[in-house]
Amino acid sequence: MKHQEGQRAASVGGVRWLVAVERALSAALLLMILGTMSAQVVARYVLHAPISWSEEWARFVLIWLAFLAAAMVMAEGQHIAVDLLSRWLGNKGKRRLECFWNGVVVLACLVLLIGGFRFVWGVGLVGSPALGISRSYWYGAASVGLALIAVHGVINILAALHGDRSETGDGIERNVAAPHDGSRS
Repeated sequence: MKHQEGQRAASVGGVRWLVAVERALSAALLLMILGTMSAQVVARYVLHAPISWSEEWARFVLIWLAFLAAAMVMAEGQHIAVDLLSRWLGNKGKRRLECFWNGVVVLACLVLLIGGFRFVWGVGLVGSPALGISRSYWYGAASVGLALIAVHGVINILAALHGDRSETGDGIERNVAAPHDGSRS
């Protein structure tokens, strides 16, 4: 019994770490976009010398931000959902439904990853116009994001099976990503 609790505590720490990294990277990417676009506005309208690569860089960073943030939102269970059916179910039924839908998400991510890997490697020689960044890095954001979403989906399934998720289904954030003080808000 203690061995299982130790494994669960280790996995919770790993999830906290992963969510914290995703959150920090998302914030850093958002700041990069803000900084790049602010510099572009100043360069264009104050210095009358626009930065030729700023829009492309902001687009590149936004793609990565979208997929990292989607993974973080998956970890927190905050994606948009229709909860019509879950309102009629008890806690056991809600956990089963959560396992099913997370399973569908994991399966969809894996299917998209399989097809996406070939595409990502196939466009590797094509560079972006202004920066020359390989298109593999552009489209690689989707692969990384889908892989992280799948990982969080599996973690969510395991948490639901063990009853570690909150009764309201509001995500791993409350029980895993945040320090546990024994109270619920």
